[in-house]
Amino acid sequence: MTRGAVIVRERLRFWFLAWVFSALLILTFGVVSYAAETRSYVVSWYGHATNSQEGDCSRGVHPDIVEIYVQYLEHHGLSPSRIEELYEEYINGNRGPVSNMMAMRGRIDGKPVDGLLFPASVVDLNLPGVDGKYAYGFDLDQLGPNDPDGFEDPITHEVGIDHQLYRALGCARLFRGTLEEPPVYWAWSWDQLDGSQPAWLITITGEDLDNDGPVIITINRALEHLRINNDSSPRSHMSYRTDPDPRSQNTFEGEIENGVIRVTDHRELFLLQNPLVAPVMKLANFHLRLKERLDGNLEGFMAGYQPWHDIYWAFGSLGVEGEQMVSNDATQFYHLLKRYADAHPDPVSGQNKSISATYYLEAVPAYIYPAIENQQP
Repeated sequence: MTRGAVIVRERLRFWFLAWVFSALLILTFGVVSYAAETRSYVVSWYGHATNSQEGDCSRGVHPDIVEIYVQYLEHHGLSPSRIEELYEEYINGNRGPVSNMMAMRGRIDGKPVDGLLFPASVVDLNLPGVDGKYAYGFDLDQLGPNDPDGFEDPITHEVGIDHQLYRALGCARLFRGTLEEPPVYWAWSWDQLDGSQPAWLITITGEDLDNDGPVIITINRALEHLRINNDSSPRSHMSYRTDPDPRSQNTFEGEIENGVIRVTDHRELFLLQNPLVAPVMKLANFHLRLKERLDGNLEGFMAGYQPWHDIYWAFGSLGVEGEQMVSNDATQFYHLLKRYADAHPDPVSGQNKSISATYYLEAVPAYIYPAIENQQP
């Protein structure tokens, strides 16, 4: 018998056995049991959920980076004439002298030190945080209207919203923006991440995903980067292999109610990320709210308490040149994050080590399957 004939025979045998097995199920149980429905997605946009509005920084938006540098020079005791000279050089393109001074703007025992490496050694200029009414997020501490620092969510109008990361960074020029027009920093960071960081994956499983009911929500990381089209838009219905690394495996109980997907099991989310934003995405008391759009894509918010030192890592690691181009003064962000941190106090100092944070994300449909050892991409 030829090889082709053998293949045909085996295929016919397989389908005959499958038909017999199905018939036995029908005869035994009357109906065939079907598996739960599953829909999978790949995150196609991710950034801080900002809601900048006119008047939400009553003490004003933070000065431009060069104006902040002038404040440091004044604090370090330079004469007005020398400061003016350095200022003119800087704005006319000769940034070297000021940049060198700002790299060593910290002071320990009166001696200059790397300010980005030792941000606590840099004077706190007491830059303002957001004091407006609205911010996206969740009532993480369940204080509701009794939370003196709580915002109101502009979509759900829930009060007592905990989103101190927005309060800390929302008055910085390059961090002001909306969901429709993201801040400069987050637009830049996503442009770096989508081509260099393995994609994040979301899988939702339930009996009927078109109706209300309990679901299981899985969030993990792919081995591949986000697939994009020629115009840089995310490409839907592409295949991704899940990264078997146990550090990026997250499964939560959830529910669908009125078309909104929520996590009901508020444990910790942990995903490997990228030092451009944070080495890891770690959110305690994890909250998630997603909704499917008419085009089949997902959009929504995830939130929790995030270690603020992880967030500072991204700013401090950019260096002086990076803060001049994409972030503004990183060392003042250190002071702002420390000031507005609202969870997990240190048992000795009492300083809170985490800050409430909300991120906005979008996701497109994808096919997800486990990675197989030694399998080629």
